[in-house]
Amino acid sequence: MTKLLSRLPLSGRVGLGFAAGALALLVLGIAAPGSSLFFPLVSLWCDLALFAGVLVVLRMAGVRFDLFHCAVIVGLWAAALLYFYWSLSRRDFIYYWDYANYIQKQYAAEAAFAQSPAAGFGLIFGSFAEDYTNFISLFLEFPFCLTDRTGDSFAFCQVFSVLPMLLTLLAGLVLKVGQMLRVKHRFWYFLIGLSWCATFPFVRMSAVLGQPDWFGLIFAFSILLLTLDFRFERLEPLRFVLLFAATAAVILSRRWYLYFVVGYYFSYAVLVLVSSFKTGKAGRKREALLQVRNLVLFGLLSLAAMVILLWPMVSRILHYSYADRYAYYNGGGLAWELYLQTFRVGLLNFILIGMGLWFAAKRRLPALPCLAGAELLVSLVLFTRVQNTGSHQMLLYVPAYVILFLCGAAGLAESIEHFKIPKLCFWVFTLLFAVSVRCSPLTVMALPEFVIHAFHPADLAEYQRLDELTYDRKDKPQIQAMAQWLVEHLGEGEVAYMIPDDMLYNPGHLRNCDLPNHALDGKLPDSFSVPGTHYFPTGFFDARYVVTADPFPLSLAPDTELGHRFNAVFLQLRETTHQQVATFDMGNGTVFTIWERTTPVTREEVETYLHEFDAENAKYPEMFSSVVENWLAVHGL
Repeated sequence: MTKLLSRLPLSGRVGLGFAAGALALLVLGIAAPGSSLFFPLVSLWCDLALFAGVLVVLRMAGVRFDLFHCAVIVGLWAAALLYFYWSLSRRDFIYYWDYANYIQKQYAAEAAFAQSPAAGFGLIFGSFAEDYTNFISLFLEFPFCLTDRTGDSFAFCQVFSVLPMLLTLLAGLVLKVGQMLRVKHRFWYFLIGLSWCATFPFVRMSAVLGQPDWFGLIFAFSILLLTLDFRFERLEPLRFVLLFAATAAVILSRRWYLYFVVGYYFSYAVLVLVSSFKTGKAGRKREALLQVRNLVLFGLLSLAAMVILLWPMVSRILHYSYADRYAYYNGGGLAWELYLQTFRVGLLNFILIGMGLWFAAKRRLPALPCLAGAELLVSLVLFTRVQNTGSHQMLLYVPAYVILFLCGAAGLAESIEHFKIPKLCFWVFTLLFAVSVRCSPLTVMALPEFVIHAFHPADLAEYQRLDELTYDRKDKPQIQAMAQWLVEHLGEGEVAYMIPDDMLYNPGHLRNCDLPNHALDGKLPDSFSVPGTHYFPTGFFDARYVVTADPFPLSLAPDTELGHRFNAVFLQLRETTHQQVATFDMGNGTVFTIWERTTPVTREEVETYLHEFDAENAKYPEMFSSVVENWLAVHGL
């Protein structure tokens, strides 16, 4: 047996090792179906398998690292470790809304696997039709299980479960672009290019806030490495399998990565067709036709396989009107999006991009900047038809920006001998500026902490105040006290309802203020705020306690937000339906009051609240009147 194994290539031995690991997990799952070790070991197996896949992608792309490259990668990872520790330990952030979705999914996956492996995998695969899938949970449990399982530790564990693979692929992409641009000064190019891309603020923005959406960049970068210099001159089954797997995985990581997939593959197909046209024009028509045939064949087979594999998600995308339901998040369309992109990328990075365009034009190598520009434009136009981007959704544009940044790094490195000191100072200053950018929920412009504190225009004073209040909570003890009061006073089967649903205060703050304890789960439902997204809150009528605030927090969209209108009706009726039982002063001008229901719910009361939203009911009857009638029927009203 030993001789047989020694004759196998390294890839064969690695494959046998993973097969043996999978078999051992199967035996453990059958022998001890409720074992607390099963899910962490499955997660570790998934992480190792993904890293092996990363190495296969690098090898397929023709990328090789030497000692210098490895040292830079390890150095950047160590710096990121210190950055995450420093960033997370200096603030007091409560995870809520999108910032709590993944950690709640992690808890749910842990609970499911604690029942049985079948229940756990059922939860993972059964979520593929949802906007948030449980796919990422498979890769985060190890090392999350070794921490105190708080929100901050969930964010921190990404340094171990996501960042190593992401940095490795990014380094490979730096080398691949350098090969294609025929860079001569490889030392400075690699150092500048990798550090510039790795420190781009919107690569880490969502990760610092507990959203591991950057996990999808592992597969996006894999797609780039497998395609940038490939023109379908031949059929390569392994490359195609890797491309298909990476495409499926990036979509499962987060639904809106689909806009990157469509934008990139459209632009890449155009690039291949242009290459084929040039090949045919050069007299190699047979070769050109072969390229087109292979491209079409791969595209059709991949599309068919993707539809079959991800039919639940594809079906939802085809039937759900995202443009209508997400209209609340469309802050101004394409013009506003271009304005946001300008501020988020920043002047320093635009200087770098300009250098890259000049370098590519001078070398007559337009393919990479044209591919990146086309992908960026197509993705941006398609996404903006649905909504404008938030800071975390900037990730779907990161692959295009990375290519443009690397073109700029090539230009800077090739001319480094001219005005070397000023150029190195520009590079170092840009890195320091990027690393010091505050990663907060209200980040629109990528600005460092010291700039935010020094910049105090009157029209942004309230915005900056809210940013401070939400990023580093000074009222966490008061929030915890209010949550504890509800835990102590809610009996078995009883629920409470919190009317405010704002970035400053919402039910997520109460549910997640003392993680990993989440005793209010199932007892404090999400509130009612966003038209086309939130259903009419029948949970309000089931609640023993109602929580509201004075002044009512309203920082995002006072003209279209629904919670303050619901609160206005409550203020009119509360004296006849509820009594005050507790108050909590947040210490920042906001006072919360808890009201207890004193009279049974009547049909007239329910309809009074519903009539406040007649306009929304006319547009979304399935989210308003249908929900209300079902609730009334269940309760005999």
